[in-house]
Amino acid sequence: MNWNWDHLRFFLALADNHTLVAAANQLNVSHTTVLRRVKAFEIELDVQLFEHTLQGYRLNEQGESLYAEATKMKAAMEKVSRQIIGSDRKAQGEVVITTTDTFAYEILPSLLKEITDEHEGLRFSVKMINQLSDIDNYEADIAVRTCKTPPERLIGRRVGTVKFIACASVKYAKQHELSKFPTNPEAHRFIVLDDSYSNSPFYRWLDERLTLTTYRTTVNNFLSARAMCRNHMGITVLPDYMINNQNQLLPLTTDNLISGNDLWILSHPDSRNTERVKLVRRLLREHLVKHFAES
Repeated sequence: MNWNWDHLRFFLALADNHTLVAAANQLNVSHTTVLRRVKAFEIELDVQLFEHTLQGYRLNEQGESLYAEATKMKAAMEKVSRQIIGSDRKAQGEVVITTTDTFAYEILPSLLKEITDEHEGLRFSVKMINQLSDIDNYEADIAVRTCKTPPERLIGRRVGTVKFIACASVKYAKQHELSKFPTNPEAHRFIVLDDSYSNSPFYRWLDERLTLTTYRTTVNNFLSARAMCRNHMGITVLPDYMINNQNQLLPLTTDNLISGNDLWILSHPDSRNTERVKLVRRLLREHLVKHFAES
């Protein structure tokens, strides 16, 4: 039988996500395209693969059998792809970098500009994702991440420490007594990150000083926290590079230093030796070591 192998990725996406909308979002297509391609695959195989339930699409027995083999095929093809790309000796082409939104806004633009000025054959794709799944799925070449211990499945190097600083807007500081901060939290309003950041040192430092009755605004990223702070909504904690050159924000003196977080450059072991990835990783490392050198 001559299969249309491209149907497999639509089959796998629906099997993994269970709904047409979620599968479509993963593949960046419309949900009608997912349904059409899956139905075409079933017609091609002359077998039904899914049961449509109230909870979404679930694999039937035939679908489960195909899924087991298809995932093996996908893993084998990804391994071969990584090995082929890993043998590429040309320092040109696209390098995909995944990082957080704050790094993408504050740090990477100037660094990538310097790199492309010197190496015209390089192109970049920057993905603002807070997880490392894109490295595992080989959707990115390099990850720039803050963490204490990176996953064992990735290789990389620690390049510095990101420091955190409590701050408020200049207007807020003029309107509130800050000489006792942070021992008087009830006298202030705060902008805090949600509990997805609960393992971060800065989160614990602030959380330990607030009470259940402390007024707070909760956001899910640093960019929102900074915007709220600039608009005088309270005190927050930000990476120091987000406060630099912000004349509307005032760093605050604290009772002790807020613990920093380690900064890493990480890659997948199967693709780390391509010329373009090696070059970009080295240049990023040199720039970031200077920028985040520990005092």
